[in-house]
Amino acid sequence: MARTLRKFFEAVGIMHRGRVEEEADSELHRLIEAVEQHPDETASGTITLTIKVQKVGDRIDCLPQIDMKPPKKKGFKACTFWIVDGALSVEHPSQQDMFGPRDIARRDTA
Repeated sequence: MARTLRKFFEAVGIMHRGRVEEEADSELHRLIEAVEQHPDETASGTITLTIKVQKVGDRIDCLPQIDMKPPKKKGFKACTFWIVDGALSVEHPSQQDMFGPRDIARRDTA
């Protein structure tokens, strides 16, 4: 009697002699590591397993693909400027008279 597969993960487990499952496991470990090392308090990523199922004559071909998206890197926050005389200013136009011009020194932050 022929072996029949009725369970999804059983079929995935034998695809390419177990290499699909091994790669999915590897990607899961990479994702867990990326989430753990992310500087934000909350971070998430995804692992997507796509299986293309195609009928070819009297057989069925299954083509697996695994994609892992790690958490997004921490981006920059918005920096506010005002337009003064066609250029950017760090001072609100209505407050310039209150304090006089300020020095705009570059400040390196860690």
